[in-house]
Amino acid sequence: MPPPIGANQRLISDYEFDFAKRLAREVLDKPKVSVWLVLIPILFLYYAHKIQRYKAGLQGFCDGVLHTRKIALEAVVAELLGTDGPDHRALFLAAHPEPTPQILTVLEKQTAQIELLREHYRRLLLQTAPDYRGLLRGGYRNSVEYGDFLDRLDRVEEEMGEAVLDAFRPGEEARRINERMVSLSRQLRAEDQRRFF
Repeated sequence: MPPPIGANQRLISDYEFDFAKRLAREVLDKPKVSVWLVLIPILFLYYAHKIQRYKAGLQGFCDGVLHTRKIALEAVVAELLGTDGPDHRALFLAAHPEPTPQILTVLEKQTAQIELLREHYRRLLLQTAPDYRGLLRGGYRNSVEYGDFLDRLDRVEEEMGEAVLDAFRPGEEARRINERMVSLSRQLRAEDQRRFF
């Protein structure tokens, strides 16, 4: 019996979205409620505006984290179904019609990340399991093998982040956020590894 690719794709997408949300909540600072909101109600409007910006920031952060993962997952699903998947190089170069050497390095690092994720997703998509944990346990023999994948993923994501920072030079705050994101990603993945295995 062939694996349920569509159902597995949903399980993977749901996990990745959940991971991105957990990461976003850890990386982005949520506005804090103040006693002044009760004492001076007009401040509640300011707080409500900050909360709206925070929620938009969460969504934007999740979209950014999921961008490469969606491309990789869609490409593997298309490959397994025998159809054409997204051409990430063409999409990237369309967004950067006159790429600098630094931008081409970002493309190279993104390609490495996509290839690693494709390998991972292919393992999961070919399983038959009722949940994401089952997909992982079917795709990886044990926690050590899965940990090896996570170590490789950490490295390619860190290299990707450094390439983006080098290409766009956004400033020190962006560097601090990237470092925090790398550290928290490792922490969340280690927690998931213990939970799943």
